Amino acid sequence: MNRSNPQQPSLEYKVVIGYDFGTTYSGAAYAFTHTTPTEVFDIQNWPYKIGNFFPKVPTLSVYPRCNQQQSTRLSSCSTLSDWGHGSKKAMLKPGATKQSVLLSQFKLHLDESLDRPPLENGLTPVQAVADYLAALHEHTLQELSRSFAQNYYPETFRYCLTVPAVWSDKAKNMMRQAAILAGLILPSDPPDRLTLISEPEAAALYCEETMADQIQLQDNDRIMICDAGGGTVDLIVFQVNFIQSAYNEYNDGEKNDGDKNIPPKRKKRQLKEVTKGLGESCGSVFLDALYQELLETKLGSRVMNKINPREMNEMMDYFIENIKPGFNLMDDYYVTLPRSIEVEDLPASLVDEDDGSLEEGTLKLTGQELKEHVFDPVVNRVLSLIEQQYEQIPDRQLNFLFLVGGFGSSRYLYERIRSVFQGTKVKQIVCPAERAALAVVRGAVYYGMNPRIVVSRISRRTYGINTDLVFDEKLDPLSSRVVKPDGTVKCKTGFFTFVRKYDELSVDHCIDHEFYVYYGTCQSVDLLLYATENDLLPRYYDETGVRCIANMSVPVPHIRKMKKNEQLNFNVRMYFGTTEIRMEADFGTGEKYDVHADFDAVDNYAHP
Repeated sequence: MNRSNPQQPSLEYKVVIGYDFGTTYSGAAYAFTHTTPTEVFDIQNWPYKIGNFFPKVPTLSVYPRCNQQQSTRLSSCSTLSDWGHGSKKAMLKPGATKQSVLLSQFKLHLDESLDRPPLENGLTPVQAVADYLAALHEHTLQELSRSFAQNYYPETFRYCLTVPAVWSDKAKNMMRQAAILAGLILPSDPPDRLTLISEPEAAALYCEETMADQIQLQDNDRIMICDAGGGTVDLIVFQVNFIQSAYNEYNDGEKNDGDKNIPPKRKKRQLKEVTKGLGESCGSVFLDALYQELLETKLGSRVMNKINPREMNEMMDYFIENIKPGFNLMDDYYVTLPRSIEVEDLPASLVDEDDGSLEEGTLKLTGQELKEHVFDPVVNRVLSLIEQQYEQIPDRQLNFLFLVGGFGSSRYLYERIRSVFQGTKVKQIVCPAERAALAVVRGAVYYGMNPRIVVSRISRRTYGINTDLVFDEKLDPLSSRVVKPDGTVKCKTGFFTFVRKYDELSVDHCIDHEFYVYYGTCQSVDLLLYATENDLLPRYYDETGVRCIANMSVPVPHIRKMKKNEQLNFNVRMYFGTTEIRMEADFGTGEKYDVHADFDAVDNYAHP
């Protein structure tokens, strides 16, 4: 809780940097705020990546392996020794698995709903993410220093970090803490220097900015974004509204009075969220897990246990790089087995087959069995999510579905979505193949440049504060009954609703309500902000599914001539519609108090 006066001024940002920290790959991009129109630059030159430039870097980290006697907190075992492509190179050294720990998919550890096993070396998820972000950030700054950004101070850089839409507030708060620990910003920096944006929303901004003219996007068209990444698949639906303007985008202060040398201004667009977004942990890493299960079914658990980590990584790399991206039912795939596997260790049924499933150390996998055991279990979950999101759209009007993200570039996923939805429920399925993997990180930069392009959002939860209700003997428990100084009987565990789930909220939407306290009975008013995902409005703040997400203590001012037990009014205001909620209160004395909480807040605070 902070006093609102004086407010901390925002810096004049010169550069916006976007980071897409992904489950399997991560990306970075930036833009200069003074350049019109906005030109986004991708970081494509990565350490130890030989050959062509690549838009993303593997989300891999390497640490020295600790033995049981070593303390990970104080030893070098908790110090990052390599990251990204360097991690792959480090693990190719002889004896690397005995000397080093390779961390992969550790982003999933921030999602407590997945119940992942603890990280090796005693690392916490926040520390692991912070170490990787610090390395990614350092490299990004080095790349910026080779451009015109060397003329600006790092203190004038603004950051936008993407997070899955399905994450709880606890996970998002952990990501923010990791960013601070990584050195992106200081805890004392203005709040707007680091913004979080959901991955599908960032992808929507990219698609709107770069493809609107190509697909001839019209006023009031609706677009669904399916952001299929490594760990999560998130969906969001926006309505696009055009804003007519006679001003030229290259000179906002002057009209184009027929000068042919001045290009016409592109129509400005705004995005309005139409439905409550959906998401699930069903990204491409779950294909990897199913593929490994298929190998175990074919080879047997005894053989799989004999394959060392280096050999298993090579087998998985073949799937990730050669099978997964271009999978189709027409092709069969041939997997080279490690030399360490002895024929006599293999199941007899596999060795004796006449269909060529095993020949000269090569295992044949048919397109049909890969479809049945690996791809369809995950793809069907994605199709179900899209169907659920479509059913929430008012009047079922949907013009375009954009398929983005690393998994979104899968040919098989695209064909399945197109066969089910195109022409029946959506006009066109669009996959920006060349930039699908960069849609999220580029969208993050666009958001950092113009956070007001999204003009309204749908509330994913019901929000309210603690209050006293008129006691109802038929409804309220006797334990909640309290008699006030003026003799009225109240229920002290009441929930006062500010915003309902599914409400449409414009940016900086303010809801203002007046309450009162009995003067002289307390030194401060404790306001608790609650959230619930329940569809029914709660009557009490301690109901099942209702969580306290923020608290604020507002001192009661000394007011001359006011008598004890006299009612003293105060105002509580909540500002919604952005990625954060701000709650503000004052007694009309000119001094205000406020507190911030994540827009999708849940489980950030325990019950008081």
